[in-house]
Amino acid sequence: MNKDIRVGDAERHNALCLLGTHFANGLIDINEFEDRTGKAAVARTRGEIASLFEDLPDNPIAEAVPFKESEAQAELDRLQRRRGLVHRINAVLWSVTMILFFLGLFVFDWDYFWLVFPIAGFASWGVRAAVKLSDDDKKLYEELKKKDDKDRAERLRLAAERRKELGQ
Repeated sequence: MNKDIRVGDAERHNALCLLGTHFANGLIDINEFEDRTGKAAVARTRGEIASLFEDLPDNPIAEAVPFKESEAQAELDRLQRRRGLVHRINAVLWSVTMILFFLGLFVFDWDYFWLVFPIAGFASWGVRAAVKLSDDDKKLYEELKKKDDKDRAERLRLAAERRKELGQ
């Protein structure tokens, strides 16, 4: 690749988009992002564009996944798996409960058909206890998820503002 070939608006726009992706994935911080996007907006050659990406992976989407997880991210993933397991089991449990309720009420004419609800409630509680998912874990998951979503949204918002600021 000849680094002295001039670039146009399309190449500068692509560079800004790619920098925004790197920023949203947390590969560069806000100061680096502003510095690099400023340089990308006024770049004249392929070499100037290429120099902005020398220390970054070629494919930010593919490279963003295999990084070493932080302890908070690992905890969020563990909580998410346990929470998903509880939700799936409870969905099956309460579906069976409703089926038994209506069968007991209309088909079999059971006298104590309503007992399926307290039994299902205890079973649901037992599932949460067996999976070790407490109310504190649920609150912690919600807090970590909100923080993670908020941080990513903020990075994306800053990237969009910077692109608009640079007129791209």
